[in-house]
Amino acid sequence: MRSFLAEFEKRRSEVRRYLAVMVVAERELERSGPRRHDEELKIFRAGALLIIYNAVEASARLGILAIYDEIGRTGTTFDQLREKFRVRILNDFKNNVGADRLTSLRHVAIDLIASSFDPQKLFSGNVDAKKLREAGTTYGFETNTEFALTQHGAHLLTVKTRRQDLAHGTESFSEVGKQYTTDDVIRIARYSLAYMSAILRHIDTYLDLEGYREPIPEPPPPVIAAGVPVLRRVRELLSRSLARVWEGRHSR
Repeated sequence: MRSFLAEFEKRRSEVRRYLAVMVVAERELERSGPRRHDEELKIFRAGALLIIYNAVEASARLGILAIYDEIGRTGTTFDQLREKFRVRILNDFKNNVGADRLTSLRHVAIDLIASSFDPQKLFSGNVDAKKLREAGTTYGFETNTEFALTQHGAHLLTVKTRRQDLAHGTESFSEVGKQYTTDDVIRIARYSLAYMSAILRHIDTYLDLEGYREPIPEPPPPVIAAGVPVLRRVRELLSRSLARVWEGRHSR
């Protein structure tokens, strides 16, 4: 198992433990009165959304980082990459390093790839299903998932939005938490993490198949050259056909 998959499983386990504690805490607190600890439970639920988002973004970042690591490990050069991947590298290099630094690279075809990548700027608090599909288009990995298990990542938009509300102080933990029940949060976590798991498995397969490389075009169908042996065979067949026609006429 690649390290980014192992790290995702670790983070998914952390989310599940948090949710389990939240369920137990809700059950225990409600025993002392249905509304006595309502504010604490709201904070618990909002915190769960934050933990879910952190697990998703960290795992997505590690998955993309694994692509660059694999390219470096295999010695794949810039010109061997997919066209959209090459465009991404050039844009990232310009934005993260500066075009004026290009001449300082010793092995441009290789160093350009590693130098362009800044994992801290990869998502920056904006991961959702749309962002992951865009990454799949750029790098070339599959993003289709089983809807019944993942809802195609639709819940990631909710998780991302609530994370931004909490991070920027737009809404308090209590205000965010009151909009969801515990069952809502558990459902959001299940679909969101299942979607992330599917995306990471696609990346794992993509690395196995070296999907970051420009596909080799299929060769055109072979054309038989009209060389001397072919022409000789054609003449022989033609001669036999004419001979049969001639014999048929004289036998009448």
